[in-house]
Amino acid sequence: MYLKEIKISGFKSFADKINLSLDNDITCVVGPNGSGKSNIVDAVKWVLGEQSIKSLRGSNNMTDVIFSGSKSRNPLNLASVTLVFDNSDSYLKVPYTEISVTRKVYRSGENEYFINNEKCRLKDISDLFLDSGMGKYAFNIISQGEVSKIISDSSQERRAIFEEAAGVLKYKKRKEEALKKLDKTNENLTRAKDITNELEVQLEPLKEQSDKAKEYLEAKKSLEQVEIALIASDLDKLNIKYKENESKIESIQNDIVEQTSKTATGDVELENKTNELNKINELLVELNNKNIELSKQEEKINGEKNIINERSKYNAEDMKVHENITSLTENKLTLNNKLLSLKTDINILSTKLKGKDSEINEINKKLSNKRVSKNNIESQISTLKYKINDLEFKIKSLNDYIEQGGGISASVKNVLSNPKLRGVHNIISKLIDIDEKYSLALDVALGGAREYVVVDSPEDAKRSINYLKDNNLGRVTFYPLNVIKPRYIDEDTLNVLKREKGFIDILAGLTSFDSKYHDVIYNQLGNVILVDNIDTANEISKKINNRYRIITLSGEVINVGGSITGGTIKKRSLINDKYDLQRMTIEKDNLSVELSSLEDKLIKEIQEEKSIGEEIFNIQREKLVINEEITNKESSYEQIRKDYERVDLELSNLKDLTSGTIEEEYEKITNKYYDVLNKKESLLKQIELVNEQKEKLSSEIEHLQADYRLQNTSIRNLEQELKTQEIENTKIGVKIDNLLNILSESYSLTFEKARANYVLEIDENLARKNVNSLRSEIKRLGDVNTGAIEEYDRVSTRYDFLMNQITDLEKAMETLLNIIDELDDVMKREFIKTFKEIEIEFNNVFKELFSGGSARLRLSDEDNILESGIDIIVTPPGKKVSTISLLSGGEKTLAAISLLFAILNVKGIPFCIFDEVEAALDEANVDKVGAYFKKYTGKTQLIIITHKKKTMEYAKTLYGITMQESGVSKLVSVKLID
Repeated sequence: MYLKEIKISGFKSFADKINLSLDNDITCVVGPNGSGKSNIVDAVKWVLGEQSIKSLRGSNNMTDVIFSGSKSRNPLNLASVTLVFDNSDSYLKVPYTEISVTRKVYRSGENEYFINNEKCRLKDISDLFLDSGMGKYAFNIISQGEVSKIISDSSQERRAIFEEAAGVLKYKKRKEEALKKLDKTNENLTRAKDITNELEVQLEPLKEQSDKAKEYLEAKKSLEQVEIALIASDLDKLNIKYKENESKIESIQNDIVEQTSKTATGDVELENKTNELNKINELLVELNNKNIELSKQEEKINGEKNIINERSKYNAEDMKVHENITSLTENKLTLNNKLLSLKTDINILSTKLKGKDSEINEINKKLSNKRVSKNNIESQISTLKYKINDLEFKIKSLNDYIEQGGGISASVKNVLSNPKLRGVHNIISKLIDIDEKYSLALDVALGGAREYVVVDSPEDAKRSINYLKDNNLGRVTFYPLNVIKPRYIDEDTLNVLKREKGFIDILAGLTSFDSKYHDVIYNQLGNVILVDNIDTANEISKKINNRYRIITLSGEVINVGGSITGGTIKKRSLINDKYDLQRMTIEKDNLSVELSSLEDKLIKEIQEEKSIGEEIFNIQREKLVINEEITNKESSYEQIRKDYERVDLELSNLKDLTSGTIEEEYEKITNKYYDVLNKKESLLKQIELVNEQKEKLSSEIEHLQADYRLQNTSIRNLEQELKTQEIENTKIGVKIDNLLNILSESYSLTFEKARANYVLEIDENLARKNVNSLRSEIKRLGDVNTGAIEEYDRVSTRYDFLMNQITDLEKAMETLLNIIDELDDVMKREFIKTFKEIEIEFNNVFKELFSGGSARLRLSDEDNILESGIDIIVTPPGKKVSTISLLSGGEKTLAAISLLFAILNVKGIPFCIFDEVEAALDEANVDKVGAYFKKYTGKTQLIIITHKKKTMEYAKTLYGITMQESGVSKLVSVKLID
């Protein structure tokens, strides 16, 4: 095997691609100082795995090996070197007759490695050349100035050359790997034992918790079976009762409608009867007036009859008669004037009386409207009172639920209710107020943080945690006020948000809270964005690169990174309960205000009704006065009319007396008298008949009024019964809702599913006793960590696994120790064998190159062969035994070359590169070394970088490196055989 070709591109001063074609003989590379000859050596070392930039004569990092540019050329971005080996003799144990190894580095600092153009790792290249005499740690590449170091370096550092020559590096590497595995195994064993010790501490408490949790789950499962069946049974019964009540309510409502309809019909009938009675009364008044009139006529005619009888006694020619006629005529005229005056007064008073009747009719209409209005108000008051009672019941139920810590975990309740725990404020959700329209967004934004407990300091949190641990009461998250830091939206993002349509605000900015909780609230909500809908949320999230959480009014969430959360929210929460309670309280207060207003209005209506009644009373009193005055006037009128008629009759009789017609007049008067009596008798019979009708109609009206009052009482009773049934049904509805909530929140079941899958198979009373008993059992168990079952199984499984691992690791350590012992034996054997061979050969080569003298090798510590350094003892001709440090520079170089040649003779290697190794030698010694080079022809390929002409004489091929262009190396080749 030999190095067939070196391809360099962009490496150090080789800006252009160069190819060094080599054969299996001596090749010299020459050129002036600074031309880049040694860069070829660096290129070969670099490909073979050199990672130290200082060894490659760089300063900062591996990119220093890339051509950095010159006055006329720009820097390159890639350095690449390829070594091509002829492996036709299968020196390297790979199935290739030709092997190419390539390394590339980019300006970005990235390295790439290739074997036969297939990408590989640096380790693959190192393994390829391991113990081959070639590679990063081998002795086949001697760089400039390193020859003397072979001799002058410490005995420990010198050992590496011998190990490479002995071929024990692969064993040493295996040992190092085994030791690393041993350390790793020991580390894993220690860690496993530490973990098992820790797990042993956890196992017993976890077992207790697990057993307790299993007992709890068993009790809970039993409770679930019985309670769900009982709830389903109760719901069935309540639903039946609810439907029965609904039917009753509907029936009562129908009865009320029917009764109201009957009442309305009765009202019409009563009104008709009343109108009929009024007409009869009016007819009676008319008939009585006629009777009075006939009585008056009877009295008048009877008076006239008496007067005629009296006048018939006088003599018609009596002078006194004529005087009486004159006097009666004057008296008649006076009485007629008085009658006219009284008639006028009576007409005026009657007109006034009719006006009062019109006033009363108008006021009665007003009074009727007022009564309708009052009845409406009373109905509204009744409805409001029912609504208020219903709300008060719901408020009390919800308030009890909240005060008893409904919706809060038992562990948090225990912390909040313990007066001994100092510095505890409240849970976050109870420290915040927000407009109800943002409450859903707030609830979603807080999530589990709604139950985080705010405390003054970490010490207060620690006390609470110790209390929870000591009493096995579960876990709680605490927010110390003096530790928690606020979070905000950065200014640039905020400016973007303010320009977006649909952006509402930062959620923390919409809340109100005590200033001392500012940092806690802003820690949770200071970087949460509130928008109107999901479309806006998606748009804004893209624009801000998904850096902040966004929540919509309806509760959808776009999380940091872009994931989206949404759907139905069924679970009730403290925040929503608070707003439900607040809303119902406000509604109740508003209804109370409305009720108070209606009650005030009712009082006003009653007062106005009373005032209208007083007004009617006053007008009726005025009517009485007017009627009395009319009666008096009519009485006076009647008296005067009688006087007038008497005077007129007397006057008429006297005139009849004087004319001699008194007998005719008497007969006429008598006929008229009996005619009046007949009419009066007929009228009295009609009056009697009408009175009978009146009595009958009055009786009917009285019965109708009694029925009306009875129906109104019945309607009021029905309304009261309706109200009672509705309240009872509301309570049943609340019970149904509560039971449905228990099914939903505690068991995630619908009523239909509960009824279908859970059947109450025992007596209801026994079931309730079982529920109470199981609840007591669960309460006795206290707060239970149900995760302990899984945790115990996990820890137990892990503990068993680790114990098995510990056993396996201990076996592995024993195996590794055996392997290390075997490797040590192999390395000792191979190293001692090679060491002795090199020592013999070193003495031979030394004598040949020094023309005499002696040289030998010695182990610094013969008791520790694997670690011992190697000492070199040389005696040049004519000198006593001397240490290396006392040799001259040339002697050191020649001694080092002697050692190298001895190693090459013992350990044949494919190629060697010498970089000016003979620079310190004189011409005679250079010639000796050159002559020795010739011995390796056909055995070892030699590539020599030199300035010595004597060395060049022994080369078959000569390569020249020049720098015609500043900073850029060029290659010139010469075949000396030609």
